[in-house]
Amino acid sequence: GGRRPERAVRIAYVCGDRGVPVGGTKGASIHVRGVVTALAARGHDVRIVAARSDPSARALPASVIDVGFDRVLKDLQGSMIQGGADAILASETYNLLLNVRLHRALVELDRRSRIDAIYERYSLWSWAGLHFARERGVPLVLEVNAPLVDEQRRYRTLSLLPVARGLERQVLSAADAIVVPSAALRAYVLQRAGRRSRVRVIPNGVDLDLFGSAAIRTADREARRDGRFVVAFLGSLKPWHGIRHLLRAFRLVRRSVPGAQLLVIGEGPMLPEIERADRRLGADAIALCGAVRHEDVPGHLARADVGVAPYPDLAGFYFSPLKIVEYLAAGLPVVASGIGQILDLVRHERTGLIVPPGDAQALAGALTRLHGDRRLRARLGRRARERAVKRHGWSRVAEEIETILEDRVQGGRGRARSGRSAGTRPPALAGTIR
Repeated sequence: GGRRPERAVRIAYVCGDRGVPVGGTKGASIHVRGVVTALAARGHDVRIVAARSDPSARALPASVIDVGFDRVLKDLQGSMIQGGADAILASETYNLLLNVRLHRALVELDRRSRIDAIYERYSLWSWAGLHFARERGVPLVLEVNAPLVDEQRRYRTLSLLPVARGLERQVLSAADAIVVPSAALRAYVLQRAGRRSRVRVIPNGVDLDLFGSAAIRTADREARRDGRFVVAFLGSLKPWHGIRHLLRAFRLVRRSVPGAQLLVIGEGPMLPEIERADRRLGADAIALCGAVRHEDVPGHLARADVGVAPYPDLAGFYFSPLKIVEYLAAGLPVVASGIGQILDLVRHERTGLIVPPGDAQALAGALTRLHGDRRLRARLGRRARERAVKRHGWSRVAEEIETILEDRVQGGRGRARSGRSAGTRPPALAGTIR
């Protein structure tokens, strides 16, 4: 929908994070798929250069060049560990040097068909997109989905902190335009990149057609009145997603709604804790789906009455949760923590219910209220779907990205080219998915 592009832009989409496999099932991978598919649907020529891909990437409307495995770098990583370096330092070194392969892939891709712009999903160690953009005089549009350096320090391990900080400062300050999914991330970027006007907030999107079928089936489920009250949680099972608060709240819900079921779609480090809660609550209290293909998520959500996003009270909350826009598109009322960008995604008493972050008692109360009021569930679910259609389709996201790309490509950035023969094509890249 919306305006059509004035001309097709040849876009090299760079994903240099080995933790985000192109074509995978995790939320970040779904985001890559959504953006790429929507840009291609709008007529743009998109090619992906990735540090890692999944076989299902073959279904994408873009060729994928996977440069993630390099025997020399692997041997170097092993030699570092044998020489006394810890595994984290060896992995970080691998990721830094992998940029040589990412850059080479971009150069070869550009020789085949001139690249107009780089669109890069920002990753902790990636500098190849910036290097290519400055070398060839093409714009770099950077998509920043998390404060990666801070996140890595807080939740994992970071050996090369000065290098990570330096790369972050360089890439953020040098990008021609930056896209973020939340206002909190915009503030983070502005703080590190200096005063600038080229940071745009574009909330996450959703495949409206895929999740539209779930909305229909959810409506049918209400009509059947089968009596089962199902609460769905979709996403990675990590502490900062509020799993412990959810489990406490669900135990309270079960006291007044003994037949209630918690449907968990995803996997992660909190799984053992969920399994222990399941054993305490009794048979069929928690249904564990594990990681599922994105195409199968709507079918699971169609079993649910409510979708939850129970985030704790996190300082600097920057998420624009993909799970929430998928709940909305599936026609589910949402019960979510009132924090950060969530207050823009979910409208209290209109598309869902907002509760204080980290408050298990309030979360349980909202869920119990929805169990007892079928008409409220139906009304919130219907408006949730309407809001998703109006604001959160991937096509809308792609249209906003498109305006940025067109502005930068047509803004007069020169392309210093020499020694090119229009009829010359380099040999095919190893690892290209056709």
